[in-house]
Amino acid sequence: MKKIIAMLLVGAALTSSASAEAIWFKEVSNRFDYVKYATWIMTQLKVDFGVWPVAPGHSAGAVFTDDGWASVYWQEAEWEYNAPGPFGSWDEHWTVYLGARGENGQYMGQSLVPFNVEFALYVTDADGNWYWDNNNGWNHHYFVD
Repeated sequence: MKKIIAMLLVGAALTSSASAEAIWFKEVSNRFDYVKYATWIMTQLKVDFGVWPVAPGHSAGAVFTDDGWASVYWQEAEWEYNAPGPFGSWDEHWTVYLGARGENGQYMGQSLVPFNVEFALYVTDADGNWYWDNNNGWNHHYFVD
């Protein structure tokens, strides 16, 4: 009887660990700069990332800053498509657009002052569990110059 209970507990632990979501940063695939009346206004970054496994009820996005975490912004991601993964399963491909300005766009005729965008990616499953990709605690960075 003890062996059966132990096997059930191990099986439950393996089943629950296999269903955990995985999320990973792919790339900043595009950068769009906005200028009005010779004044640099902002930069928008298109960030691509993946989620495994494909499952209903996912929502995803990013939390980011353009001023060293003095301000924090949340942006929801858009699901793009599902594609075959490298290990025979399917992965979800997501895109999030981050609009950042740093200390820019405050004065007429102001040229670009370089700044750093830091961000972490997240996905929530249908049960409300959150999963993060924050580059192992270092956050992802993109330097705008």
